[in-house]
Amino acid sequence: MSRTARYWLLQGFGWGAYSAFGAAIVAHYSGWQLPVVSGYVLYALYSIGLTEAFRQTIKRSGWLEPSARWVWLKLSAGVLLIAAIQFVLAISINLALTAGAASWPLPAALGLAWGTTSVTAIWTGLYVRLTEQRRVAEREVALQLTLREAELRALQQQVNPHFLFNCLNSIRALVVENPPRAQEMVTRLSNMLRYSLARQPRNTVPLASEVAIVEDYLALEAVRFEERLAVRLTVDPAAADIEVPPMLLPTLVENAVKHGIATAASGGTIEVRAVRDRGTVRIEVANTGAMREPGADALGLANVRERLRLLYGDSASFTLGSSGAGTVLATVTIPIAP
Repeated sequence: MSRTARYWLLQGFGWGAYSAFGAAIVAHYSGWQLPVVSGYVLYALYSIGLTEAFRQTIKRSGWLEPSARWVWLKLSAGVLLIAAIQFVLAISINLALTAGAASWPLPAALGLAWGTTSVTAIWTGLYVRLTEQRRVAEREVALQLTLREAELRALQQQVNPHFLFNCLNSIRALVVENPPRAQEMVTRLSNMLRYSLARQPRNTVPLASEVAIVEDYLALEAVRFEERLAVRLTVDPAAADIEVPPMLLPTLVENAVKHGIATAASGGTIEVRAVRDRGTVRIEVANTGAMREPGADALGLANVRERLRLLYGDSASFTLGSSGAGTVLATVTIPIAP
């Protein structure tokens, strides 16, 4: 049985059983009458419709997302609204079916209000609890997809014909001029490919791993750009073991080289900083250059934002903007797991 079929089966069974129970109590005192049966059948039907509309609102508005705020306040307000509609409909339909002959003393009205509110609250609690595992699984799938996209982009950059040919040409020149350095560059290129292809899929990796692969990448680019590329890395030792999303730092550095250094005739400086501060790690990548209009290459940065959202909700942040004259600064702040 599909998940949708199970949902509607439970909806029909739950509200049908509650309505039948209520009808049986009323019939015990006043006998089985057509208005009583009809009223409770309609109660089950419009309760199913109202809670389904509530469910769709919860999904569309993302109330149960990790980044959502005031979740239980919103859910409670929804429960009270639905219960109020149920209350009004139940009394109105009963009066209409009995041609106004039915009476609703205060105890009966309070009992109806309490019953509809309690049952709708129970429905909401069960919905949140029973769908929790599915939501976690869906977020995990979404996270894995964005991770695969980031790794694919990194791999495409690494085996991109221009990048690869530039690396091989630089290494070929070094084979004669500086054989030890040529060997070093081959090792660094191998490290980059291994990092993307051979490692186990993980949602996070130590920051030190990201820094190491960035050092390899920048060393290879330094052979191509020569004196046009200056590099400064400042990583707080206390931040080295902190877990961060994989391919986060390489994506930011690649973006800085591609849109900052490569486009300037005189080149520039890439500066990478990471510091641990009050329960967070702040990663900054600064490059010489100016902010550009977002284009197709902004997809990599969109991937960064999406993975941060999936992993940390509102606890992480990513900003990109100008920092002083002629400098672009990308900043990521990530909470440190306790």
